[in-house]
Amino acid sequence: MFTVFDYCIFAAFLILSILVGVYHAVKSKREQARAVKSDKTAEFLLGGRKLPIIPVCLSLLATFVSSISLLGAPAEIYQRGFLFWPMYWMSPLAFLISGIFFMPIFYKLQATSIYEYFEKRYDSKLLRQIGAALFLISTWFYLAVVMYAPAIALKGVTQVPLWPLILAVGISSTFYTGIGGMKAVIWTDTFQAFFMYLGIGILIIKGTTDAGGLQEIFRISMVSGRFDALKRIDPSPMQHNNIWLMTFGALLIWSTITGLNQMSLQRYCSMPSLTHARIMVGMAVPAFLILGSMCCFIGVVMLAYFYHCNPLESGEIESQDQLVILFAAKVLGIIPGFPGLFLACLFSGTLSTISSGINSMTAVLWEDFIKDSHGARLGNSGSANLNKICSFTFGIGATLMAFLCQYMGGIVNAATSVTGAMAGPLAGLFLLGIFFPRANKNGAFAAVFTTVPFFICCSLGYNMNHPYSNYALPTNFTCAKHENFLGRLNASHLATSPALEQAPYDPHYGNPDVFFAYKLSTFSYAPLSVAMVLVIGYVVSILMPQKMTPYQRKLAYSLTYVGRNVSLNDEGTTRKDAESLIHKSEELNIMPSSRTK
Repeated sequence: MFTVFDYCIFAAFLILSILVGVYHAVKSKREQARAVKSDKTAEFLLGGRKLPIIPVCLSLLATFVSSISLLGAPAEIYQRGFLFWPMYWMSPLAFLISGIFFMPIFYKLQATSIYEYFEKRYDSKLLRQIGAALFLISTWFYLAVVMYAPAIALKGVTQVPLWPLILAVGISSTFYTGIGGMKAVIWTDTFQAFFMYLGIGILIIKGTTDAGGLQEIFRISMVSGRFDALKRIDPSPMQHNNIWLMTFGALLIWSTITGLNQMSLQRYCSMPSLTHARIMVGMAVPAFLILGSMCCFIGVVMLAYFYHCNPLESGEIESQDQLVILFAAKVLGIIPGFPGLFLACLFSGTLSTISSGINSMTAVLWEDFIKDSHGARLGNSGSANLNKICSFTFGIGATLMAFLCQYMGGIVNAATSVTGAMAGPLAGLFLLGIFFPRANKNGAFAAVFTTVPFFICCSLGYNMNHPYSNYALPTNFTCAKHENFLGRLNASHLATSPALEQAPYDPHYGNPDVFFAYKLSTFSYAPLSVAMVLVIGYVVSILMPQKMTPYQRKLAYSLTYVGRNVSLNDEGTTRKDAESLIHKSEELNIMPSSRTK
């Protein structure tokens, strides 16, 4: 697939990304030298809170459409139908919810780490650090997966070795993030978003032509049963997915990603004002919807292209994760330079996600674990230098973990589902604090110590048992180019062929011998974990009221949605104001009645 010219294009893409980081590192140093008083840490982590709208918008877009989206979404649609597509349709409403409910609270807090909310809302530094630790662990695994997934997919289809790709992507993203901070991340993401649109657009146009045109593509979508997947309305979470999980569940997932996520918060707080942040989110809605739909449409085009010669059944590839790479190799391989452009497109999502993750992990580690104890001693320059060291450390750690992925079978699925098992309960804690004024730290602790272990166990059991491994919709396989293709027709093809009588069970509902908790759809982890946190957290909060000072009550109330207009200014808070607010809250029955003198 790749020639020397293609490798040169990819190398130029990486070098340009590094140069953008170098440029903004030098530029920031000059600006700090001219400024009378410059907060170097805020400059490194938040870009000085004065970044322009369009680059931040494109950075947000590139961060949340990673290489996993580019490889996974088309493969899911190819294998199991259109039911995955509505997940992206819900993103505009999620951005709207984030802009109305979440952004004003977090922008008002002006926190570099989103987990500072836990300490101020629940009056618990321990809860803040637990949330931060869960974020650091899950993000570290996720970055390794994002780095490893495209490399292993390429290795299975082409002759490209695994280690140079991981090393090149890991070193380049770590370098420009470590020296340039948030500004380098934002501007390289902008550059990489351009490559993502260009590469995906070229693949769709050329693939549509080679597959027979739009009419043929949609005809095969109908006769293959992929469109009928949208009719799955059974509400049970013990199935691969259904329309409710891919709409309401996806709405919650996207709301969490866009509004209750450290990577999102840093972009919102890097804007000059809340108005600028809301404009940026409004611009991101159509851009994100278009890019997500383009990723999904690749799956529709692939279906028409491979419909009569399924490479999974012929043995041409071993995993559905390699489908997009094989499709690109066949469609773009004959045009010089296009495979290199696709490689740049594929790793654009990887670089943007890794750089954003490294910067966010650095911010969380500094703000939640280091700043209070060592910030004053290190000073302005020392703090900035320590953050740069942390960035390099996290980048190296993610790269090493990506190398370890090849020795740990199934870590890709395990890591992504474990990440979801941790992110859902954290989102539930935010929602509990924002929408339930009577919630307190007793309820929050009970909820997190119940929900997180349960869903981690569900995730590990899911990945050890693979209850839906036999689930795949059929293709009209008539390609006899491989002598052993009949022998390679696996149970999934037989189970999902028109002769369903041959299957011992419906593979969409999973293996019936697997424990029910391990059969929970991974798409249900977010809504179920959030629901558990809200119920457990609220009930325990009512049963175990928390003793707080008047000012602590006012601060906690101001960080709820109903109390968002209460001022956070410590100097303007008097005992009389606090007592009046508490009395009013008790009359409305929205806060506990217990008081402390």
